[in-house]
Amino acid sequence: MHPSELDLAAFQPLAGQLDDVVTMMRTISRTTKPEAFFREYVERIRQFYAVDRVLLLKHAPDNEHEVIVTEVTEWTRPRQLYEDDGIGIHLQTGLLLSLLEQGEPLILNDWEYDEDDPGTVLLAGMRSLRAVPLFENGETAQMIIGLKAEPEAFRPEELPGLVWLSNLFRHALQNLSLAEKLNNAYQSVDREMKSVGEIQRSLLPESFPEVYGLELSSYYETSQRAGGDYYDFFPLPDGNVGILIADVSGHGTPAAVVMAIMHTIAHTFQGPYDSPGVFLNYLNEHITDRYTNNSGTFVTAFYGVYNPHTGNFKYASAGHNPPLRRRCGATTVTRINKVGGMPLGVTRDIQYEEAEELLYPGDRVVLYTDGIVEAAAPDGELFGTGRLGEMIGNCDLTTSNIVDSVVAAVNKHTRTTAQSDDRTLVVMILRNGGAPVQLQ
Repeated sequence: MHPSELDLAAFQPLAGQLDDVVTMMRTISRTTKPEAFFREYVERIRQFYAVDRVLLLKHAPDNEHEVIVTEVTEWTRPRQLYEDDGIGIHLQTGLLLSLLEQGEPLILNDWEYDEDDPGTVLLAGMRSLRAVPLFENGETAQMIIGLKAEPEAFRPEELPGLVWLSNLFRHALQNLSLAEKLNNAYQSVDREMKSVGEIQRSLLPESFPEVYGLELSSYYETSQRAGGDYYDFFPLPDGNVGILIADVSGHGTPAAVVMAIMHTIAHTFQGPYDSPGVFLNYLNEHITDRYTNNSGTFVTAFYGVYNPHTGNFKYASAGHNPPLRRRCGATTVTRINKVGGMPLGVTRDIQYEEAEELLYPGDRVVLYTDGIVEAAAPDGELFGTGRLGEMIGNCDLTTSNIVDSVVAAVNKHTRTTAQSDDRTLVVMILRNGGAPVQLQ
């Protein structure tokens, strides 16, 4: 019979206890807070398995032959089930200790307690007892004792389901509480990471230097709250400008720390900033000697000095992606990669060579980190330098237009704005002279 043909009226109404169970399960499935989960469970369990008194037994933390007994008939706090709050009566003999040490489900109907038992104050007046063990790592860690004043109050056939339900509940409550603690810890770490990210961004240039005939724009986005990409500008004598871009291996806070160290070292350099090779040598020696030696961390970097009066672009590279150059309207894209060297922080036994490139009005140059060109589509295809090169040749685009177009194209390629790596762009356009140009 097809489900749509069932006469649902024939199954209504649900029996009372089943109806309550369904209601409880629906409510619990929407619950994320341990307290709400606990209240809903206890409210329903009182209906299913009513008792006159409830005791929670657990081993003393420093004596396995001592039981701590807590009366929890009201069940006001969820952590009573899995945290030691120091509340309870300590017993070293008697029935309750014996039940916990035995660690087995048990029903005592028409039972009479021993007045000499040290637990008499908790057992007095009760004629029926039901013991439900709560397990941890295969052993009985706690036990719930249900007590009723009337004799023959507990049905043996209910005990298996109650043991099953009680243990599932306890572990679900533990997991929910741990999840809440984990989420709180995550939120705390995330707030700290936001602060780290804000501090890191404060190390980046607040504005673009005014350089005759040069238009600059940049883009900087970390894959996490903080990251290892870095770019900087160094205004130099005679209107020249130094441009640095770097990428620390790894992600997150460790990379951000090295990035901050890079910034400090770069700004303590005493010059000459107009010698890219000397500048990278200085960075490499200090990073290797003090921070990355034997750590496996390294930094790729490219540093170039642009002279707006001659169009000369002198540079050195430490294993970084070569900048791409394209003339306005041209069909070809070239790489600025006449020289190169090992990344910073690998060994101090290296001297970085310099090379020069003559730039002309209309040239577009883009410096970038591998988070741009290695951004992957769902099928694994990388964005690549080909796509990046195509986007910098449009004569109608400003540097900020190029940045926006590249970012949009990368997000479209990956089909998401989520990032697996930090992404940084610095775009240069050489104009046909005139007053210095500065576009954000």
